[in-house]
Amino acid sequence: MFDPGALRLVVLGLIGEEPRHGYDIIKALEARFQGAYSPSPGSIYPMLQMLEEADLVISTQDGNKRSYAITEAGRVYLEDNRAELDRINAQLDEASADIRQSALAQEVMALRMTVFTRLRRGNLSAEQADEARKILRTARDSLDRL
Repeated sequence: MFDPGALRLVVLGLIGEEPRHGYDIIKALEARFQGAYSPSPGSIYPMLQMLEEADLVISTQDGNKRSYAITEAGRVYLEDNRAELDRINAQLDEASADIRQSALAQEVMALRMTVFTRLRRGNLSAEQADEARKILRTARDSLDRL
């Protein structure tokens, strides 16, 4: 998904927004891609160590976790590379939009398959069929209100 330089810049940008734990960075990237992509801890934690060794971030122990905050040198580095970070973020926004659309389509297909599977079995009681209709109607109404 990322080349190492791009990921390093994105991670530094996330830390520049607010101090974060490694796990927070992984979850922020995962959320951006609707769960379709999540960097491995094996790529994030060594990168955080490299950023710290380069004096771009500083870490503090926070219970069992280590929290990373950007340094002044890190802010200067981000500013010097702002155009590149903006370009990468624009690409990420475009890719994540495609992933979101794909993920939504997959959910619709999965729902359809679930409904048809239950109907093919033919073992829904009248109460279960009424409940299923209510669930589908509620989902449809909720989507209409988006």
